Order: sequence, then C-alpha cells, then structure tokens
Amino acid sequence: MQSQILPSRAALVNRIELQFEYGQNLICLIGASGLGKSYLAESFITDKYAEFNKAFIKLSANSKDIDLTVQLLQHSFRSPLIDQTHTLSENFVNLHNHSPSGPCLWVLDGARHLSDEMIAELQNIAKQGIEKIYILVTAQSPMMVPQALDLHLEPLSLSESKTLMKMFFKQLPVDEDPIFQTFLSASHGNPAILLDWQPETQQLEKPASSKFIKMQWHLTLLTVLLALLMVAFVYQKEITSLIPEMSEEKVVVNTVLPSTRILKTPLHSNELIIGDGSKTEVSDDVLNGTAVVSIDDALEVQNKTETSAIFSALTHTPQKAEVDKIVTDNKPKQLSVTVTSELRKEESAEFLELKEVVVDVESVSVVDDHLNLLSEPDSNWVIQLLAVKDKTIAEAFVSAHEQRVSDLKIYGTNRAEVVWWIVIQSGYSTIDAAKIGKAKLPKDLLTGQPFFKKQTKIKQEIALFIR
Repeated sequence: MQSQILPSRAALVNRIELQFEYGQNLICLIGASGLGKSYLAESFITDKYAEFNKAFIKLSANSKDIDLTVQLLQHSFRSPLIDQTHTLSENFVNLHNHSPSGPCLWVLDGARHLSDEMIAELQNIAKQGIEKIYILVTAQSPMMVPQALDLHLEPLSLSESKTLMKMFFKQLPVDEDPIFQTFLSASHGNPAILLDWQPETQQLEKPASSKFIKMQWHLTLLTVLLALLMVAFVYQKEITSLIPEMSEEKVVVNTVLPSTRILKTPLHSNELIIGDGSKTEVSDDVLNGTAVVSIDDALEVQNKTETSAIFSALTHTPQKAEVDKIVTDNKPKQLSVTVTSELRKEESAEFLELKEVVVDVESVSVVDDHLNLLSEPDSNWVIQLLAVKDKTIAEAFVSAHEQRVSDLKIYGTNRAEVVWWIVIQSGYSTIDAAKIGKAKLPKDLLTGQPFFKKQTKIKQEIALFIR
C-alpha cells in the first residue's frame, strides 16, 4: 500500500478487495471531484493482486473505444493479434482460446467518457466465466455504469483533514488558530482544497505603518530640502555681489563713462548727462575748452588724472568733442570748478597718453556701423555671415572679404552676459532681395550657412549691447 494514505481510505481499499472476493466483478467508485478517487484507484491497483495482469487507463474526452480495447488486451495478453472488426468481448474470447491470459485487474478512471457500447462490453466481460476479471471504474455520480456495485467515497473528517495536511506540510498553525480552523471548515474534507493551502496567504497581515510617522518623515525631508535651498540662495547672492566688484576692477578710470553710455549720447548735442541720469544744457564754452560745472561740496580739481579723464570723455566720440557724463560717488551738490584753457595746455601731453590706456570697447568703425544700422528702416533685411566673441576675428573677416562682398558691417550684442560680434551684409529692402544676395555670395561663405535677419532684430541686439 502507498505510504501516504489515510486510514479511512485504506479501509475502503480493503472493502473493494473484499467485494471482488465475494464475486462482484464490476465495481464503480463514486465520489465528488477532488475527493481522491484517482489516488485511491492507484493505491488499489498498486497494493492488491500482485499476481494479476493489471491495466490502469485514465480516460478522457478524446478516448476511443478501439483504443481502449487495444490497451486492455495488450495489458492482458502477450503480443495479442487484435481484430479491430470484433468487439472487446469477442477479441478476448478468441485470444483466450488461443492462449489463456490468466486473472486480470482493469482500473478505468473516468466513467463519464465511456460509451454505452463499451459499458455493455465491460458487463459481458465481467459476466463470462472463462477467466477471472476484476473491473474497477471511477465516476462522479451513481448509476453511470449499470449492473455495477457503487461504493461511495466520503469526504474527510476534521481530524483526517489535519492528518492529511501534516503529510504534505512541515509546519501547520496551532489548532486554536481561527484562520486555520475556518479554512478546515470551509474545505468540507475535500483533499484537493486542503492540499491547496498556502501558509503565507493565511497569516495575519502586519499592521501598516502609522500615517503620523509617514508625515513626520515627509516634514523632515521637506525641512532639509528647504534648508539646502536657503543655503544655495545665500551662496548665489554672495557670488552675485562679488561680480560687480570684479568688473569694476577691470575699469582703468572710474570717473569716465563707459563707451556703451557714450553711444547713447547724440553726437551733436549740448546736453550733459549727470550721474543720476538727468540732463542739463552745456554751453559752447565747455565745448571750446573753458566751462564751469556744478558738482559736489565746493571741491576743487583733485589731480591731473581726473582732469585728463574728463577730457577723455569729452573727446571720445569720432566727431566733434562733446561732454557725455561726469560720474561722482556722492549725490550732486553745488560745486564750482573752473576748467581753463591753460590747464588743458599743461595736460595735453598727459591726456594723449591716457587716451591710449583707457579701455575702448568699440572702435570708430563699429560706432559708425551701429549708427548706420540704427538709422536703417525697420522693414530692411540683412544676411548674418559670422558671430564670434573676439572682435579681432570679426575685423579680420571683414578685411578678408570686403573686396568680394559689399556692405559688410560689424555690430556688437550681449548674449547671456557675454559680448558677441556679428558680421552682416546689409542693404536689402525685401526678403526676396536678400535671398538673391545670398545666392551671389562666394561658395566659401555659403559653407558657413548664413541666414536672414530683419532690421528690427538688429536694432534690438544693438540696444542690448549699449544698455
């Protein structure tokens, strides 16, 4: 007998054997799906009647009568010659007359797949007296095999259910476990359900973490993130505060307006731009060399360098010298400073040396290009040929190509706090004219992929440069 079989199932196996001994050759084992009919039939054919010719056949919906006949006869006789035109009983009688088979035990699992003709043949085989043949059939409902003895397979009891689970599971919950008791009761003694038990799914779930604890973690993370953002903001603010100081160190003379502000001042103007942004009229005396200017706290001219810086600002434009701006560290107050022509004569030599040292951002040609481009109509178009950060490269480009390309101009712009120098070809009133002009450019310039720009865009970029 198989090692893992319950006492009630072992008793039923012995009962089936006893019924065969009493002369009942055809027995049908009845039981619901999952109660273990197939397992019990395998135990019976394995443990009982070792001297019999045995045949265990599991029937299915694809089983045919001729195939079942061949299998039963092959398990009962040695190398039988089967006539497929004859029935099972006829073939059995013919083969037995030629060579007796001896006692046979046939187990057929799944009576619902038997045809009526095959059931009749099994009844005839069971009734013939030429040889001892025991036939065991499993079924889910009674009276599926007429003239057979129906033996019912009952569900397991509660104690047998636990015993069966102990055979297949090493660790089981205690008997007082309510979940385990509920599972046993709901299985109704069905071995298929009992063996489908999964210990990991039957345990109580661990309590979920408190929402308050999660909220504390979220607040802590948010606090750390805000602290990092504050540190980054303060650090950035300190860096930006140092940038103006670094840029101021690069200026040679801090009393002279930068060239970008000089470009804002009209070339022929008698207005003086004060440090606070206001304007005042300047007399012709100032332009001629002698002027009285009102500034702060009745201070006199401090040294010759400051005076030279003022003259540099007055004579920095490419046309007639004019006054652009006087920068002071404090707010303007009433101050009388007399700049005489004699002082100009004394410092003329020093002024020429200082003019070469002062930082010059734009040359005269670039200023002219700026003024010319600003005076162009907004509807005009240009062709951009080059954009570099080095003004020397732009000027060299213009010098190399001005013989082949006309109307080349250079202007400056500011992109992401970096000065760029742009070389363009201007003078096109329409986009069609610009396209024609681009087609006439030399091939070496076309490899740089020049493109079109409208005059309004040029003016906006120049405004960024001189702002």
